[in-house]
Amino acid sequence: MLKNKGNYFILSADGSTLLLKAEGERAELVYFGEKLSSLAGADLLAAAGEPGLGLFSQWGKTDFREPSLLIRHADGSASSDFRLRSARIARRVLPEGLPASYGEDRCVRLEFFDPAARLALILQYAAYAEGFSVSAYLENNSAETVTIERFASLQLELFGTDFSFTTFDGAWGSERQRHTRPLVLGKCENASYAGSSSHFHNPLTLLSRTGETYCVNLVYSGNHRTAAEADCSGRTRLIAGINPFSFSWKLSPGEKFFAPEGIVTFGAGEADACRNMRNLIAEHIVPKAWKMRERPVLVNHWEGTYFSFTREKILSIARAAAEVGAELFVLDDGWFGRRDDDTSSLGDWTDYAEKTGGIASLAEEIRGMGLKFGIWMEPEMISPDSELFRAHPEYCMRIPGREPVPMRNQLMLDLTDRKVREFIVGAVSRVIEETGAEYVKWDYNRYMTDCFGPSVRGGEYFHRYILGLYEILSALTEKFPDVLFEGCASGGGRFDPGMLCFMPQIWTSDNTDARERVAIQSGTACGYPQSTMGAHVSASPNEQTGNRNSLETRFHVACGGVLGYELDLSACTPEEREEIRAQIAFYKRYRSVLQFGEYFPLKDPADKWAGYLSVSKDRSAAVAVVAVFEKRTSEAGLRAGFAGLDEKALYRVTVRRGAKEEELGTASGELLVKGKIPLCGIFAETDERENSNPLYTRMYLFERTEVRR
Repeated sequence: MLKNKGNYFILSADGSTLLLKAEGERAELVYFGEKLSSLAGADLLAAAGEPGLGLFSQWGKTDFREPSLLIRHADGSASSDFRLRSARIARRVLPEGLPASYGEDRCVRLEFFDPAARLALILQYAAYAEGFSVSAYLENNSAETVTIERFASLQLELFGTDFSFTTFDGAWGSERQRHTRPLVLGKCENASYAGSSSHFHNPLTLLSRTGETYCVNLVYSGNHRTAAEADCSGRTRLIAGINPFSFSWKLSPGEKFFAPEGIVTFGAGEADACRNMRNLIAEHIVPKAWKMRERPVLVNHWEGTYFSFTREKILSIARAAAEVGAELFVLDDGWFGRRDDDTSSLGDWTDYAEKTGGIASLAEEIRGMGLKFGIWMEPEMISPDSELFRAHPEYCMRIPGREPVPMRNQLMLDLTDRKVREFIVGAVSRVIEETGAEYVKWDYNRYMTDCFGPSVRGGEYFHRYILGLYEILSALTEKFPDVLFEGCASGGGRFDPGMLCFMPQIWTSDNTDARERVAIQSGTACGYPQSTMGAHVSASPNEQTGNRNSLETRFHVACGGVLGYELDLSACTPEEREEIRAQIAFYKRYRSVLQFGEYFPLKDPADKWAGYLSVSKDRSAAVAVVAVFEKRTSEAGLRAGFAGLDEKALYRVTVRRGAKEEELGTASGELLVKGKIPLCGIFAETDERENSNPLYTRMYLFERTEVRR
């Protein structure tokens, strides 16, 4: 909700208020925190005799902290003097060529103008029930070209320096590991230099202290940077946006440049701020067609066969998938060109008929089993050993006079080239139309090197690549609105709100080990809803770690996201298939709770166990999983509470053991939240094997029987 009272603009979310003041030639942040019911005395919050909290910062005056905006003028100078020209509630201008949140057309629009440079800066603040979005753009009204050297999407200034800075970092197979450090006096940053949002540093960032947490993210999939700086002025400044590394953008007369949209939520604690961010993404980022639409249970053969498969093998796995109740079969890498390993054929998106026996008839036969058909592609890549490379070497991203840097035996296509974008849209369209695919797994298995396009200025390349990607995805999702696109980038290397605007779910990590997935999925769930996280049950021992875990343990952990199975189902024993059938039936029964329920992380203060609880919106049902990391001689100290249940309700408490459900009794929600249930016998429930490094899990079900007000 937006209101204007005199010089104040009030933006209200369900639990927070953002208060802006526009007066004279300046606009500032007056308040951002828990929801205000009255603005009486708001003038008392203004800092008398000193500058207020800036909404952006520019170089060239007396502020020597890191600026959010730096513009190089035609004469070589870099000083700016933007002054407020107008402030009003207006219709939101959506960023050109970039994805953005939806569901709110109005914004607080602040227009600033630099009279000497004749540049306009427009900031737009929109309010949702869950939080706020900030979008910014520059407009060149002069007769000279200027160069944008940095342009942050969002600046948040706060009084105080006692904040902690939390990021979600990692590498391939260990994405989004949580790291928190005190800010003290100095600067912390969270940035990607890989050309994508990356495995290394997700754009999700938390700024926290006692009683307040600010959760920040970017609707962007390229190089990003969020930096927080605390200084001796007693303030902390956070800026988030495109990474200024290797970024410079020529803005010609009459042109506009749009920064990616920033999104921010507030909570009195981290749990509240993260819940608001998850809900904002679920309600205003995930495509409308897939919002609250149940995701299918899939079977993917990749870890079961890799490249070595035949038509008969694929059909045998698909038959097993249909028998256990799966809904979607995914044909992964190896179906195209002459693709028998990862050294060839990327870009040759034509049927490898000797393997598939005819991909169109294969897809039709799988559909005849009652399954939907899905397919894997890696459209942004090219193999040097491919017909596409031999015919169009100019499509490849490479620097003249230098040997390109291969990663995973592949190079990247130059998405800044219109001909390449048209090729990708045409190739993907033909595959979808030929196979009738209802699901596409869109992979991206390397980072950017050799960043060069013959018609692109060097400092613009990274961003123009991402703009080209978004143009492709816009065209395909508009052409095939009912196809479920799942993002993948060697697992979770491009897990961000920008991709989620087109792809409602993303493969969370190539690491399918249950033990490793607890931390990966917990870190991801700090800012992303469960419905966006692909989570599969794979074979044991695990392909990535060698760890052995029971089928039940693997299922418990995979229920924390969108369930799938990634193994050779045809090689499973009859007993294992029966167990999987029961798992899938259970998941379908609780699918809406597990995919769209409110998520609560469960964690032992001593880090002996962790887990999650997902509770329905009306608090009538919940599913929880507790995972203990190590078997100890004495288990008496292991107990778990279940934050998130309705404290005024009574719940029937049940434990799921295999296909059996054992009722433990009835308890009040208050007791289950504030008390601790002993995890007696949890070690005996896991099938231990020598040197297996097992994870010990237990699943609880809560069904409300009564509400006492």
